[in-house]
Amino acid sequence: MNSKTNCPCGNEKPFSACCAPILEGHSKATTAEQLMRSRYSAYTIGKNEYLTKSWAPETRPENLDIDDDTIQWLGLTIEECEQGRTEDEKGTVTFTARFLSSGHLCQLHEKSRFVQRDGLWYYLDGETQSTTAKVGRNAPCPCGSEKKYKKCCFARLKD
Repeated sequence: MNSKTNCPCGNEKPFSACCAPILEGHSKATTAEQLMRSRYSAYTIGKNEYLTKSWAPETRPENLDIDDDTIQWLGLTIEECEQGRTEDEKGTVTFTARFLSSGHLCQLHEKSRFVQRDGLWYYLDGETQSTTAKVGRNAPCPCGSEKKYKKCCFARLKD
């Protein structure tokens, strides 16, 4: 990802000025929402180590392997944040993440819980719902490119 590319988390900022400094350890997430956005970006670029480190130890899975070439992340929408500010000890972030997986448009809707300890935010757990719909080859591509699915993301999945 180059320094001028918009951040995958959906902010209007370039990746280099948004989530990259957090993912590279140059700065820390100061709110639960900022941690949520950085974790989404980490999923999109395969930063397993960051995802593990930002997950609360008491709920963290032993092994976290997100290297799945069949998933193409399409976008993140933050719907609601409760608490989770710099001065809070806990917070929740409700979001929807959209992605393509094996020709299916999937949406993950989650209300995530976060905790702050010693000045660092951690993902604790979340209540999730997911939906899946088959994308027709001649349908508009769900990535928003305005191309047909078969000429856009479907073609990239076949490569």
